[in-house]
Amino acid sequence: MKNKFTDHLLICIFLFSSLLPFTYTYSQDYLGFANSAYAGVNGIDVNPAYIVNSPRKWDVTVLGLNVAAGNNYIGFQKRALEHTGKLITGVYPAFSDKDFANNYLTRRTGGKPVSIFAAVNVTLPSGMFVRDKYKDAFAFTCRTRAYVNVDGIDPLLAHMFMTGATDSLLFGQKLPSPRLSVQSMVWTEYGITYGRTVKKTNHERLNFAGRVKFLQGMYAAYVYVDKVNLQFNSEDTLLILSSHVGYGHSKNLEFNQEALKSRFGGRPTLALDLGMVYEFHPLTTVRSKMASQPQTTPFQHNYRYKLGFSLKDIGWITYLKPSNARDFTAEFQNIIDLNSFQTSGATPLASADDTIRKKFSIITDDDKFRMNLPTVASVQGDYYAGKNVYINSTISYAFQFKNNENKIHEVTTLSITPRWDWNWLGLYVPVSYNKYSKAQLGTSARIGPLIVGMADILPIISKRDVYGMDFHFMLKIPHIQFKKKNKGPRIKSRFDVNRPLAKKTKGKSHMPNKDSSPLDQQKKSQKKKSKHGSGDSKGRRIYIKL
Repeated sequence: MKNKFTDHLLICIFLFSSLLPFTYTYSQDYLGFANSAYAGVNGIDVNPAYIVNSPRKWDVTVLGLNVAAGNNYIGFQKRALEHTGKLITGVYPAFSDKDFANNYLTRRTGGKPVSIFAAVNVTLPSGMFVRDKYKDAFAFTCRTRAYVNVDGIDPLLAHMFMTGATDSLLFGQKLPSPRLSVQSMVWTEYGITYGRTVKKTNHERLNFAGRVKFLQGMYAAYVYVDKVNLQFNSEDTLLILSSHVGYGHSKNLEFNQEALKSRFGGRPTLALDLGMVYEFHPLTTVRSKMASQPQTTPFQHNYRYKLGFSLKDIGWITYLKPSNARDFTAEFQNIIDLNSFQTSGATPLASADDTIRKKFSIITDDDKFRMNLPTVASVQGDYYAGKNVYINSTISYAFQFKNNENKIHEVTTLSITPRWDWNWLGLYVPVSYNKYSKAQLGTSARIGPLIVGMADILPIISKRDVYGMDFHFMLKIPHIQFKKKNKGPRIKSRFDVNRPLAKKTKGKSHMPNKDSSPLDQQKKSQKKKSKHGSGDSKGRRIYIKL
C-alpha cells in the first residue's frame, strides 16, 4: 500500500531532491578551469582578486553551465545500462525489473547520516577588463543559481523511504534523525567587481578585490526538524515524537495562477565576496637584444608561485511565506493512521500545505524567513613549474550552519590540479576529495573559446558505481594578445653598445674601416689635399698649364 507519510507529511524531501539525479556533487563550479590564469572573468567565482594582473586584458563569457547533483547513500550500478539495440531506442531490461532498487542500486553502510546535494549554475553574459597603467581591474558578472540540500536522514529511515515502509524487520523500532532538514533556493545575482594591486616590490605583488552582488530571490523552501524520532508500527501507521518543525516556502510556490505571475519571491538584497592574492616573481636575468649587458626584471615572466584567500557568498535573501506554509508543532504520543490523510491540493506541495494546516498547530505570526547563502572560505596555492605547466591546490571549506533552519550550503572539498596553459589551449586534470564521494579524477579542456569538462570521469573509465556526476561547458570571447613586430632600426653588430644609434645613411656603413697606422692616415690626407687643393680656397687664383 502506498505510504501516505512519504507522500504528504515530508513530501518536500523528495520533491526538491528529485529535481536532479541521485549523484554527489563538488563544491567548486568549473573545477580545474576556474583556477587557471586564463579563466578571466570566471576566476572571480574562486577568488575575486584573480582578475588583477590577469594575462587577459579583457575577457567576455557568453554562456556557461555547470550541473552537479548527488548523495552519499545510493550508488547506481553501471550494468543497469546494458541493452540490446541502439543506445536511445534499444531495450534496457534492468529498468523493467520490478526489484530494480535491490538488484541495481548499491547502498553504503557505515551509519553516517544520509545527505543529498544538487546544484545548477548558469553563467550569463559577463565581462572584465584590466588597466595596466593603474594596476587595477573591473568586472561585471551575472549568474542564476539553484541549490538543494537534504541532510540528517538516518540510514534506516532512508531504507524505509526506499522500500515504501515495507521492511517488517524495522516495525516498532525508533528511527532517530537529529537535525533532519531539506532546503532549496533559486536566485539570480548581478555582481560588480573591483580589484587593485595595493603593494608591489621588485619581485612581489599583493592584490585585493571585492565583489558586491545584487540578489533577486526567485524561489525558496525549507523543512527542519530537530531531534525527531519516527517509529513505523506497520506499513500504514506511524509514531512521531518531536516538538517543533520549521516549514515554509516562498509565496510564488503555491502553484496557483496568481502566485506564478511573480517570478521573484524574495526581497532584493546585497551580498559580498572578498579575496586577496600574493604573487612571488623571481628576479630573472635576461639579455637585451640592443645591448650585451644583462638586465634583471621580475615581471616579464610568469610568477613562480601565488597564494590566495577568499570568502564568498556573505549574505542572505528574505522571503515571505503564504498563509498555509508556516512553522508548526508536531508531537504525538499515539499512533497515526496514514490512510486518514486526505488532501485537496492540486500539486504535491499544495497537498503538503493542506495536510499541515488540517493536522497540526500552525504558528500564525511566522510570516517570513531568511535563507542564508552557501558561504565558503577558500585557500588557493598555485605553482609555476615552467613550460606553461602549473600545479594548483585549493581547499574550500563550506559552512554548514547545522543549527540554522533555513540555509543552503556547499560541500567541503580539497582539490589538486595539474594543468597546461597556453593562450589558445589548456588541459586540466583535477584530483578532488570530499568526505562523501571520496577521491575523484576529472578532466577539463580549453580549446579557443570553448571549455568542456567533468569533475569525475572514474565512473566512465572504470566499473565503479556512480555516486557522483558533474558536467560543465562554457563559451567565451577571450582577448588574445599577439607579439608586436619590432619596426625600429636594427643593429647588425653588438660592438660599441654604448655608442648612440646613428641615423641610417644610404650607401654608407657605420662599421669602422680596416685597421691602419697613423702614418698611413697622414699620407692619405696629404694625397687628398694635393688632388683637390687646400681646404681654404677662398680668394685664391687657379692656374691652368697649357
